[in-house]
Amino acid sequence: MSYRPLPPRSAALLAAAALLASGPALAPDARAGDEDQPGLHYRAGALDLTLTLDAGFGLFSAANAGNGIGSTSRTGERAGGRAWAEGFVAPGLAASYDLGGSRLYGGIKAVGSATRGQGEAQATSTTSDRPEHLGLEEAYLGWASGSSVAALGEDAIDISAGRQGFSVGDGFLIVDGAAEGNRRGAYVIGPRGAFDRTAILRVNTAPVRADLFHLQGSTDQTLMRGTDAAATRLHGGNIEWFGGEDAARSDYAARSWYLGATFLNLYEADRGVAAARDGMKVYAVRTGGTLLGSLGEAFSDFALYSEYAVEKNDGAGSKKDARAWYVEPQYTFPALPWTPRISYRYARFSGDNNSSDGTDHAWDALYSGGGARGFGSWDQGEIYARYVGGNSNVASQMIHLRTQPTDALAVGAIWYWHAYDRRPSGVTDDALMREVNVYAEWETPLPGLSLAAVLGAAQAGRGRRQELGTTDANDRTTWLGQIVFGWSF
Repeated sequence: MSYRPLPPRSAALLAAAALLASGPALAPDARAGDEDQPGLHYRAGALDLTLTLDAGFGLFSAANAGNGIGSTSRTGERAGGRAWAEGFVAPGLAASYDLGGSRLYGGIKAVGSATRGQGEAQATSTTSDRPEHLGLEEAYLGWASGSSVAALGEDAIDISAGRQGFSVGDGFLIVDGAAEGNRRGAYVIGPRGAFDRTAILRVNTAPVRADLFHLQGSTDQTLMRGTDAAATRLHGGNIEWFGGEDAARSDYAARSWYLGATFLNLYEADRGVAAARDGMKVYAVRTGGTLLGSLGEAFSDFALYSEYAVEKNDGAGSKKDARAWYVEPQYTFPALPWTPRISYRYARFSGDNNSSDGTDHAWDALYSGGGARGFGSWDQGEIYARYVGGNSNVASQMIHLRTQPTDALAVGAIWYWHAYDRRPSGVTDDALMREVNVYAEWETPLPGLSLAAVLGAAQAGRGRRQELGTTDANDRTTWLGQIVFGWSF
């Protein structure tokens, strides 16, 4: 793999990151850091400033791309496998101003990313020309109630607007506001995710909390070379009844269990890209965590995650009737070495093989993504999800074994069996793909440095080979190896 020198704008970004890291010289009474929050902190009276720097670098290699068909570059060269590297840096500045019981806050963050080597291993690689991009990721302002509404709890009311991240539940519907690859580069690492033109009201009460929000996807057809999702504006609401520690009011990870419901109204979308989005309504209900824990200690290690969602549109020329759902029981064995956890998930996302009825039945994955529960959330397979297909027209089974040898190290294996929900024209077999991923996640002893490594293998099913139409060339096993370093300061 060969690399070219960083161009001036990338070098300038790294220089800015170096300046950020030297932040203590900016103020004589700057604190070297907080025990609870990363970054360099500075306080002057009622004003708190925090300088942060996130960075990531990954090495990737895929053999037998497309199960033997290979991967084609943007200029037409075909390769049986690909090897590439991705990286990003994301400097940020957050501010908070104490109003005496409540506070104003805001933040700004930029992301610079690049891909080197041969580019990612999709059927047509979008990053084979070694792209790079530097742009604004976040810019938002907000107000948090602090102790000013003491009866409802600390920061029970939180209002914010601008360009920022937002998620609902475990990311089944909404977690990632921006697509990656093409001129943005960093297709796999995916450092971007903020939504544009947001207005978010969080009511962080307990045991019931709610969100009211307006979002717009960060769509840019120029950067994505005409392949981005339809530019979409939506508003909606989310309500959850939950259990857990006090932090669970605002932190998904702190919720020991929850029941939730979401409504979305996609009131404007680019009809030229996805007509069925324009005017579409989405209804969803979900469960998560140790719902049965109150029945006794025998149930305290059993968790159940599930969601059922419907997409409906009755507009002329944009009719939509699609469904998606999953159910995922899991059990943890705390008395066994390495505290293994085993889970099984069945998920189904509707497809459409009948274009003559005037209604689109294919599930629109909206702004789903990696998800809040790590490997195996809503990127279903490091090979299938990134290089083959997505969460539409697929029925998926998953078995996930995760162990925790130490507090800093997790090791796991995931098996997937993907089938078509509706067979494409000319396909007589449901089998789409089988895949296995073995992974490790390590929080290294170096402050802020983490590592995630994956080895994956995938075989195309008979139906997939029929769909591609070249059954003599696509029966090989695709192999994937990747290692990603992440650093937060």
